[in-house]
Amino acid sequence: MRWSVTIGRVFGITLRLHVTFLLLLGFIGYAGFMEAGMQGAVWALSLVCSVFACIALHELGHSVVAQQLGVQVKSITLLPIGGVAALRSIPENPWHEIAITLAGPMVNAGIALVLLPFTGLPSHIFFVSMPYDASGLLDAIVKANVALFLFNFIPAFPMDGGRLLRAVLALVFSYRRATVIAATVGQGLAILFILVGLKFSIWLVIIGVFIFIGAEGEGRMVRTRSLLRDLEVEEVMSREFVALSSADTVSRALTMVYQTGQDDFPVMVGDQFVGIATRTAMLDAVNNIGSDVPVAQVMDTDPPAVTPQTALSRVYEVMMTEGPTSIPVMQDGHLVGLLSLDNVSRYLLVQSSLKSSRQPRVQRSVYARTPTPPPVISTVPPVVTPPHHAEPSLPSGPA
Repeated sequence: MRWSVTIGRVFGITLRLHVTFLLLLGFIGYAGFMEAGMQGAVWALSLVCSVFACIALHELGHSVVAQQLGVQVKSITLLPIGGVAALRSIPENPWHEIAITLAGPMVNAGIALVLLPFTGLPSHIFFVSMPYDASGLLDAIVKANVALFLFNFIPAFPMDGGRLLRAVLALVFSYRRATVIAATVGQGLAILFILVGLKFSIWLVIIGVFIFIGAEGEGRMVRTRSLLRDLEVEEVMSREFVALSSADTVSRALTMVYQTGQDDFPVMVGDQFVGIATRTAMLDAVNNIGSDVPVAQVMDTDPPAVTPQTALSRVYEVMMTEGPTSIPVMQDGHLVGLLSLDNVSRYLLVQSSLKSSRQPRVQRSVYARTPTPPPVISTVPPVVTPPHHAEPSLPSGPA
């Protein structure tokens, strides 16, 4: 996630802090100072840091269980609105999702239970007051964890309750159908929160809007995954593209961006792939170094690469979470294609525009499962036109 700084690693998971979190610390510290001077600022900041430490532990609970179930976790990012664990894939086994989902709130319950002997049973759990001593801080932490436990069980995305509801429904329905039902329930609750909040509290309105957007995003993500299901990279990747020589200058490469419509370029030494030069990196070079530097100086020499047979849905998730806009496709040590977000977006646009959900999916590329022709590699910006036989067509019978 952009604008995040790494603060450590736990269980192989990178912990990051979004810079906007510092704005929250500044605001809370100022509010505490205005209320009770420097001592008030210290206790206010202690409470915020303690609560977000509990949120980090909540996300670690999700992440550690996910790792035990074979799901890779890239990072955890702390934001002013909470924590976000970046899983490289989302488990579609309902029991796995139930286990991963329950792990987070159970951590908050455990923290509260450990501290209860020191604080006693809290009153007004949804009102966390500003502490002015160690006893008040512990009491506030218990209340915060009880509130986090209960709040996360609201059956609406993006809270854990929404994912738990989806996982339980997926025991009976398909994963996509379960997501649609859970998202609809969540949006219904969001509308209820907004209506009630308009009369009683602006915070309910904010929570309602947050839930509504989260439910819509989850539903959209699952629809995308269902469209990409069973596809391999070779069925969507570009087989005809322009490549650069390592000696080409950045200025010439940028000229090729608007002449070819291609944003990222493989860099070759002879027939050997050595890296990829992105439009962003080349623009940064022009602005900070100069336009006459060779692309070899600004290219990514170790980009993530995939094979033609890699599952497209998994590659797309990597592109969306980790940021590469284009990924080289390699086979037997040779570059055979280039997969960009544009490739996937155009496929999704075509599929989502079909009038009926029962409409058969566009026929697989005629190149699929056949020997791969070499890509177009040139240091001259040609206009590349795909061959007619590569255009997709609708089959006459059902898929």
